[in-house]
Amino acid sequence: MRVIIYTIITLLMFHLGNAQQKDKHQLELKTNLANIVAGGPSAALEFRLKNNWSSMVSIASGHIDYGDFGGVTRYKTITLEARKYAADNCFFIGPYLKNIGKKIKQEQSYVGGTIPYTIGQDRDFIGNGFSAGASLGIKFSISQKLNLELNDQIGLGRYYRMKDKNNNLPSGNYLDARIALWIGFQL
Repeated sequence: MRVIIYTIITLLMFHLGNAQQKDKHQLELKTNLANIVAGGPSAALEFRLKNNWSSMVSIASGHIDYGDFGGVTRYKTITLEARKYAADNCFFIGPYLKNIGKKIKQEQSYVGGTIPYTIGQDRDFIGNGFSAGASLGIKFSISQKLNLELNDQIGLGRYYRMKDKNNNLPSGNYLDARIALWIGFQL
């Protein structure tokens, strides 16, 4: 199902990328290709403002299976970002705010042999958090309407609601880091 959704989004972007262009592009629709690894969809809408500024809102969801060393993490995010582009409209930097819903499920792994031992610890975590930080990136034009963008975010967050059924966590603070590879088309 995810492959079908990404195929439709990609075909739509190439179709619109070949459509007749307007004089000034102020709106861009994007999807994060790196989110395919996380097995979930993502979408963003960036609105260009005056003086090389833009604002972007993005949503994403997915799940990552770390196997015996981290269990399965499921997440949903909503991110608001302001961007200030350099004079060449290629490099950008700006602040972001993110709301995340996260679930982690992990069971200890037992390794056999002469002396059996366990790896990891049981986790059954559910949390909702809020983070803020900085975004930095570079954007390339593929065609008149298509762009490719590499973007990273790093910030600090705090879970405002969390429950870890197997562990008593001393703090709800966390490091928020993300790398994204966006492909987008200008409307």
